Amino acid sequence: MFSAGEVVIYGTQGVCCVKEISTMKFGSTKGEYYILNPVSDPKSVVYVPTEKPALVAKMRPVLSPEELETLIEEASSQRLEWIENDNERKDYCDRVIKNGDRAEIMRMIEMLYLRREELKDQKKHFHNIDAQYLKAAERLLHDEFAYVLGIGIEDVPEYIRSHMK
Repeated sequence: MFSAGEVVIYGTQGVCCVKEISTMKFGSTKGEYYILNPVSDPKSVVYVPTEKPALVAKMRPVLSPEELETLIEEASSQRLEWIENDNERKDYCDRVIKNGDRAEIMRMIEMLYLRREELKDQKKHFHNIDAQYLKAAERLLHDEFAYVLGIGIEDVPEYIRSHMK
């Protein structure tokens, strides 16, 4: 169970602060909800019913700076090969974004980034869907890194590059 004031990652919303836990009524349904404010958009509010384990499972504590360092080290030693089949790649990217496994997100970002650079060198087009997955994955990962490290979101890629083996 999370407490008011805790900072968590929630699904694809990214870093959120647990504003409070409150009993609320939506339509005819009354229940207890986590009330989250995304750090990147403090005016937004996300309501997570505490009685829905599948939704609560999407809430995870943010990593510590030491855990981020370990994550970078592990991800840099496990490169993911390009997935040639468009449908398989789409399924993989969907699954990674939804599961929120940070190491897998880092490997996916690297895979997509390397492919984009390879195509750029060949003066070929990077698929829009791949660009969208890259942007979504970077937003999730960079949001947490920036928050935990106290740096600007624009500084995260360089931070990761400088800490990779």
